[in-house]
Amino acid sequence: MADSKFQFHYTPTGTGVISGPEVLQQTEDAINDVGAYADQASDNSEEALSIAKEARQTAQTANSTSSNALAEANAANEKVETLKQVVDDWDADIQTAIAQSKSAVDASTVAVTTANSAQTSASAAQTAAQGSAASAQTAANNAAQSLQTAQAAQQAAETAQSNAETAQTAATTAQTAAQTAEAKALEAAASAYAVRVINQALQVSATIQISDLKPQGNIKAGDTVVGTDGRMFTIASVDTSAGTALLSADYTDLTPSVSYEAAQALTETQQTTARSNINFTAGAESWAETYFNGHVDDYLCPILEELILENGGTQQEIDDAKNSAESETPSTN
Repeated sequence: MADSKFQFHYTPTGTGVISGPEVLQQTEDAINDVGAYADQASDNSEEALSIAKEARQTAQTANSTSSNALAEANAANEKVETLKQVVDDWDADIQTAIAQSKSAVDASTVAVTTANSAQTSASAAQTAAQGSAASAQTAANNAAQSLQTAQAAQQAAETAQSNAETAQTAATTAQTAAQTAEAKALEAAASAYAVRVINQALQVSATIQISDLKPQGNIKAGDTVVGTDGRMFTIASVDTSAGTALLSADYTDLTPSVSYEAAQALTETQQTTARSNINFTAGAESWAETYFNGHVDDYLCPILEELILENGGTQQEIDDAKNSAESETPSTN
């Protein structure tokens, strides 16, 4: 194989003459050495391989040319010196090709080193990119979950707000209905007539003291009053400033039938005594409390409670209205 500097030359015989086959052989040997070196360079880099192939192609072209020259040399030996000069010119071209191949090998070595470094960097970048991709995917998943949680929370808040607004509207409606029912209850209680008693005998169109009536509270025209004489009058009018009430011009006698020998001859004192004997005053008061006053509440209260509940009120509001009405009613004791 040629030395590292590739100083190619033909070696003539001892007589200074080289035969055509010898030229061909030496040329092939030189070209084969160049091809072997080019093949070795191609193992280090694809680029060097490409340049080496190009150099080999040039050498093969030179070989072909040398073959042609060999044919001419065989045909005319006298032109060997001229052929040698031509081959020497080829040698210069080959040396140039070899030099270029060496440069290509060096460049390919650098390229391989750079490629290896780039591959290492690319591997590190790929690893980092994969880690970043995994982190980005995790962040995306967390963001999607956070979005779903936020949307669910927003939906729950909107539902709660809607429910609160509905409850507030219902509460307002119930409060209004309760206030209306309470007003109607107070109005009904105020307009309902009551039976009252007084511990004295009553006379037609007489004026009595309101403070003597039982029970007290909301005394008005239209109420009935029963005296100790068993007569039941209607209150015609009430003078609150004077604290008096005016009785009606007619009455109903509630005195039970009592058989006397001289019934028409009983005096007022005797009649009062008779009523006292049969406990008339207490009986009339008990009757009014048992059969009249109590039945007014029994009749009106269920109707009012039903109206309150139908208009959105609650049982607690009904109980509060009852307690309020009871606290505002003066004691009858």
